[in-house]
Amino acid sequence: MIRFLHRISRSLAGKFLVLATMFLVVPIILYVKFADADAERQAFLLHNLQVEGRLAAEVLEPVLNRAGGKVLLDAAKAVQDLATDQVHVKLLLRPAGRGDAFFLVAASPAIETADLDRERKQLGDTGVLSRLDESCAGTGPLAVHYAGSSGRNELLTSMSPLHTAAGCWVIITSYGLEELAGSSLARPFSEAPEVRLAMVLYALIAVLTAMAVVGTWLDLRSFAKLARRIRQGGQAGSETFAQVTAIPELIPVAGEFDRMVGTLDASARAMREAAEDNAHAFKGPIAAMIQSIEPLRLTAGNDPRTAQALEVIEHALNRLNSLVQGARRLDEAAAALINARLQSVDLARLAGEMAGAFQRIHSPDEIRILAQGTDKAWVAATEESLETILENLLDNAIGFSPKGGTVTVTVTAQSSKVRLVVEDEGPGVPSDQLDTIFRRNFSNRPIERRSEHPGTAHFGIGLAVVRRTVEMLGGHVRAENIPDAGLRIAIDLPAA
Repeated sequence: MIRFLHRISRSLAGKFLVLATMFLVVPIILYVKFADADAERQAFLLHNLQVEGRLAAEVLEPVLNRAGGKVLLDAAKAVQDLATDQVHVKLLLRPAGRGDAFFLVAASPAIETADLDRERKQLGDTGVLSRLDESCAGTGPLAVHYAGSSGRNELLTSMSPLHTAAGCWVIITSYGLEELAGSSLARPFSEAPEVRLAMVLYALIAVLTAMAVVGTWLDLRSFAKLARRIRQGGQAGSETFAQVTAIPELIPVAGEFDRMVGTLDASARAMREAAEDNAHAFKGPIAAMIQSIEPLRLTAGNDPRTAQALEVIEHALNRLNSLVQGARRLDEAAAALINARLQSVDLARLAGEMAGAFQRIHSPDEIRILAQGTDKAWVAATEESLETILENLLDNAIGFSPKGGTVTVTVTAQSSKVRLVVEDEGPGVPSDQLDTIFRRNFSNRPIERRSEHPGTAHFGIGLAVVRRTVEMLGGHVRAENIPDAGLRIAIDLPAA
């Protein structure tokens, strides 16, 4: 868990996912809490309005309990007195002995005769008429939205029944939606102006945050694509890191990348020039000393001490010449990989071809060279660099193998890398020298093998070239002793 949190804290994508989750979860939590609070507020407000409806019924009760023919006129006048600009009152009567109909006795605001049918229809559509019988049995809470006969939207809040000798009276109270109380009850919480404004501002913050994260991510992707083109194509061309970035704050970083690329190109040229200059500078004096040995040999005669000294000098000059050529090879190989044009190369195919070629060359030594592994193993490299790696590994393995021994080359393709393993049946390497064998000018090749194959490959340059080439390709090389006998060198290269 700690490792996962550590990776999230370091990853831009991980932080964006956490931020996106927070942007989704936090408003939901807040909305639910505010909606619950608004529901409680609406319930409290509706309760107060219903209490006002019952109070209106209590005010009308003495009037409706009077006997005589003037009760209807008195009730209509009382309704007009109770009604205000905010509160609308309707008085309905179901006469005693008739349970099939209610009659509209009074209303404030008044309803024109021509609008009675429309009012009845609206009350019927909203279900109020069907609940009148139920209301005569007891008061029930209401919050019914309907359009009255005047065309104004209203919110029915209570139906209060009152039983008298004349029958069942029902006092209906409602509020106009234009009023504060009515609009607050009829309007959903999500339609409140302050809620909508908060949603707009929150969405704007989310969009700006997403734009910042996505913009940074796109610029990093552009950096990666350009760096890949430089690595695979050998040069940046006319496009620069500063040109592919769209975020002003990243332009200084892009400028540093451009200067780094320029420095690497200059370093590659300097390494090539230095390798050539050093080789030419040493070549002349070495050649002059080699040529001067022959006259000295003729004048030495049969003096054994002089002959031995000349032999030591000749051997030292040959070694010096090999070291100069090896250093040149090492520097040129590194310079070539700095801005080489990488491509997808099948390492399995190339290993098989190189193994076959070395088998033909070293058949007199009775050494078998076997290539095995997967059929296809694509790596991002140059064919020349892979040939250099295989050539030096095979030469090293053959140089330590006894006659009749076997050198095995294994190539396996994994998810994100390709592994190359070269094994021999030689004496191996002391455990304290497993890292040292990759250093320049280090060699512990047997003397008899050096004499069989004299030249420039036996002075500790080959494995140094291998390590530098592998590291320039983004890979890793290591050596280990085989338990029975021999040495195993394993190389991991990025898959194409």
